[in-house]
Order: sequence, then structure tokens, then C-alpha cells
Amino acid sequence: MNKQKLDEIIDKVTARSDITSSEIPDLDLYMDQIMTLFDQHLDDNKRYEDDKLLTKTMINNYSKAKLLSPVKGKKYTKEQIIQMLMIYYLKNSLTIQEIKKILTPMYDLDISLKETYDQFLKMKDQQIQQSKQLVQDQLRQYHLDIENEKDRLLLAMLLSSLSDYLTSIVELIVDKIEEQE
Repeated sequence: MNKQKLDEIIDKVTARSDITSSEIPDLDLYMDQIMTLFDQHLDDNKRYEDDKLLTKTMINNYSKAKLLSPVKGKKYTKEQIIQMLMIYYLKNSLTIQEIKKILTPMYDLDISLKETYDQFLKMKDQQIQQSKQLVQDQLRQYHLDIENEKDRLLLAMLLSSLSDYLTSIVELIVDKIEEQE
């Protein structure tokens, strides 16, 4: 792998799409329509072609675990779809129970989840630029040559270790919620 290929990988990952709140219809959607919305807008987030971003089972499990505000009938509101998107972003680092601890208290507050989600997307865009720079800084700081097998392994381990540290921080933030209860 050469430097250009690494840049292409970073650009591909950092160019992944999101679903903005304005792309969510204001009318209530059936489960199949929500899955279609996710598939159409987040397809480039898949690692493998046959990966599932959201399934009926996932939505049902989120409802049963009370991660979603109660569903009336078979349709989901824009607010519930935003809740699903928040779960989508948290589920790679947290368990369902941990997500419940951090997300569901928001439902009792008089805080707009739409505004919170929109703010998250803006912050995430800034973070993407920082992550591009982070990878480049790691290569420079440790004098790693991406074309060298050993250096590629070191970079992968460094980035994986960073991911682990960040996940641990998120877990400890959730644990602090329990201590406050």
C-alpha cells in the first residue's frame, strides 16, 4: 500500500454520508420505509456489501429495550427515527443497556432531539477533519512508511489502541451516570 492508497482509504471513510434531520420526512413512516431511508442514505457506511445497517429485528429490539419512545401503531415519528440514528452512532461502542442509560434520560427532558442530532452532525464534520490529520500526524511523528509491512502493522495497532481508549472513555462516562442515580 502506498501513501496515495492510504489517502484514498482515509477520504473514503471520512466521506461517509449521514442522514440529516431535514432528510427525514415530517410524516410518520412504517418500518420498511425507515430501513429504506437508512439503506439509501447510509449505504456507503457499510464495510461489506451485504452488511445490514438496520433490520426489523433491530428496531423491534430497540423498542422492547425501551430505547425508543413508545410507538403508536405501526408508524414511527421523525423523533423516533432520530432516536434510531442516535442508537446507530452509539452501538459500535456501547451495549444496548449502556445506550439506554445515556439516551433515554433525554426523552424526559425538554430538549429537542432534532437540535441535539443536528449539533452532533456539525461537530462530527469538524471531527472528521481532525481524524484525517491524526492519521497523517501518526505517520510523521513515528516516521512510519505505509509501504513497509511492519510500519503498516504499527499504524494499525496505534489507531486500534486509540479507538480502544476512546471507547473506554465513553464507557466510563456511561458508568458515571449509574453512580449519579
